[in-house]
Amino acid sequence: MEQGQDKLVTCKCCNSNACYESEFTTQDGKVNTWLCMTCGFTSNTTMKEGDETLMKAEELTANLIKDLKQIHDDLVFYPTVITMPDKGMIFPEPKKESKEKDWEWTVVKAISIPKDDQEKFPDPRNPGTFYKKKMDMKNPIRFDKLCFMDAAEELGMFDPSADVYVESPD
Repeated sequence: MEQGQDKLVTCKCCNSNACYESEFTTQDGKVNTWLCMTCGFTSNTTMKEGDETLMKAEELTANLIKDLKQIHDDLVFYPTVITMPDKGMIFPEPKKESKEKDWEWTVVKAISIPKDDQEKFPDPRNPGTFYKKKMDMKNPIRFDKLCFMDAAEELGMFDPSADVYVESPD
């Protein structure tokens, strides 16, 4: 895989000028990706409206994310979900106090699991091992839907030593 030049562009979802565009080349050709640091929506050139693979992946996607998807220039954009195993997660969540379908970004931090409790948290990808951290769902930190960068900063996403996993239906 060959990495191209990265740049900031205008977001197709919220029109901010803080949308990070990256280009790389795979064995199948050139792929562009977008992640807006204002609204948190993401897409790439393989996420085309009506694509069978994308529709299958969407079957396993949370309803809120499917409800919030946007289509621009035949590309499907979703709010991103970011998992940093040693730091926590960012995900969209419905506003609890709102009667309308409004939502916000939620950050939960990763907290240590006491050694005596780790056996209650087996790692299914590594049989015989156990998680050492879990997400602190009791103490969420919430941000407005146009404050994704603040949520990312709260999580520590800009720490150069952090492992970041961006989840998308593709």
